[in-house]
Amino acid sequence: MTARQLRMAADDEMSGYAATHTTASSETLRSVAASTRSWSEHAELMVDETEGQLLRLLVILSGARRIVEIGTFAGYSALAMAEGLPPDGHIDTLELSPEHAAKAQEHIEAAGEQERITIHLGIALASLEALEGPYDMAFIDADKSAYAAYYDLLLPRMRRGGLIVADNVLRHGRILGAETDDPSVTGMRQFNERAATDPRVETVMLTVRDGVSLIRVR
Repeated sequence: MTARQLRMAADDEMSGYAATHTTASSETLRSVAASTRSWSEHAELMVDETEGQLLRLLVILSGARRIVEIGTFAGYSALAMAEGLPPDGHIDTLELSPEHAAKAQEHIEAAGEQERITIHLGIALASLEALEGPYDMAFIDADKSAYAAYYDLLLPRMRRGGLIVADNVLRHGRILGAETDDPSVTGMRQFNERAATDPRVETVMLTVRDGVSLIRVR
């Protein structure tokens, strides 16, 4: 095996160990995960069980009541966060694909969360511009090249002390590689630099799965 293959195998082993030492997800989330895997060839776009539990716990710890999510896919992450919400909490989730939005709505209704999760179909930047804050928490998991633009629109809509969670900030290690014209990598580098140096926030980047940054608004 090459050095890269060895690293990937070790990462997979560590991820499995982490999953077995994380509180199990609910039956609802397990059902959504299974449904998504059978429905889509791109089920890897869905956050895994460990990250879903991290999101749920962050909602609880932050006391979030209003959440905005950029990138719905099949609804798993929104439903994971909803499990941490108080009864009067609400999630606005933004999705570009009608197919993804329809599947997410199916999962949301099956979970009985249609009153607390609203899907906004369309271009995320336009949908976000139409929403009013303040939000307590945001989760970014959409077009990687647009993370900096999402961030710029999110900050004015976040309350002081609010939490922005950004997924895939390591781009499977490509963030450390040579110069590239891949917009998903160059865009993520721009976002990571901005979040790390912006005096309006404080940031911690975690090496969970493909990298998760926690950004607290000062």
